[in-house]
Amino acid sequence: MRSEEARIGASVRVRGDGGLPSELRGLTGTLSAKWGNPWGGPEDLVLEVRLDDGCPRLFWYNELEGLTEGA
Repeated sequence: MRSEEARIGASVRVRGDGGLPSELRGLTGTLSAKWGNPWGGPEDLVLEVRLDDGCPRLFWYNELEGLTEGA
């Protein structure tokens, strides 16, 4: 997911890349909040995702991918 694509209410999936615990990879949820450093670049964007099980988790924007309708 590119930082400019991050929109509250968007459906997202946790990417399967390394660096994250295996139990998080592939989970889906809804983007519920985002925070960025006003003096930093887009790489500083942190996203809160309400996973489908109801638990909120924080991710860096590049740890997520957007889902299209019907995916």
